[in-house]
Amino acid sequence: MPDRPFVIWKGHGADQGIYSARCDQGTEFHDVRKVSWFASSRGLAAVVVPGGNGIRAAWRGAGDDSRLWTAAGHFTGDSWDDQALPPDVPRTEDRPALGVLGTQPVLAWRGAGADEHIWYSVLGPHGWTPQQVTSDGTASSSHGPALAEHKGRLFMAWKGSGGNQNLYWCVYDGYSWTQPTAFPGGSTHGPALASNGFTLTMAWKGSGNDDSLWRAAYGDNGWSAQRLAIGRSSHGPALSRVDNRITMVWKGAGGDERLWWTPDNFASQRPLGDGLTTSDTPAVIPLNFSDL
Repeated sequence: MPDRPFVIWKGHGADQGIYSARCDQGTEFHDVRKVSWFASSRGLAAVVVPGGNGIRAAWRGAGDDSRLWTAAGHFTGDSWDDQALPPDVPRTEDRPALGVLGTQPVLAWRGAGADEHIWYSVLGPHGWTPQQVTSDGTASSSHGPALAEHKGRLFMAWKGSGGNQNLYWCVYDGYSWTQPTAFPGGSTHGPALASNGFTLTMAWKGSGNDDSLWRAAYGDNGWSAQRLAIGRSSHGPALSRVDNRITMVWKGAGGDERLWWTPDNFASQRPLGDGLTTSDTPAVIPLNFSDL
């Protein structure tokens, strides 16, 4: 059975509960459930843990709790371990990012309050490493970044700090981060990244009042020109490789809090399901339900 999308999101409006749903076949999502007693005022990050078919999720706390929480879940999303705080109790004002380099999950986030540096930690056999700044402290953002492994390196992309709506990217090889490189696109929110093994895709909401979703691909010759993806959103989208296709999930534009997704490489869009709504950026990961 091929991989199928599994989506995790914060509730809509004042609802800070965290929810999940899966799509076993076709385009219909079902098995909607509240994820433990976890809660967040922002969007979510999630990855599949290499080798174990489990899930790792991370999020900012609810209300004025700016601490960064993380938890591991069963590969079906049916059960979750207790939430825990990484060392140093990192804090953030937005959703974090999760990626995997080799076999190790990597967590990255924007700091709290006036701290707009992008920090990171790596999950190893003895737990999360102490937090460190990326790119020697030169990477900063007003929103959460994006992470994705592509051809043995971990790429990170983000919106600039403060009112700077430019997009930037850098690369982590497991030892150090390259310096930030500007990307021609712009956004009011953090972008998303995903690789299908051949090309790396970045997607983002436009800058200013532009609520269109845009995308670009990174290959042997660098980044392609930006082009319209599909859909509109008042926040950044989520991307993942699902069954060798790039799947995108997003909140609608303005007052449209419905969750939308494109199952066919940006060819069409459809709502995730009746009543499935959010006020922020969701997370989408590939899971295989062949053992269910």
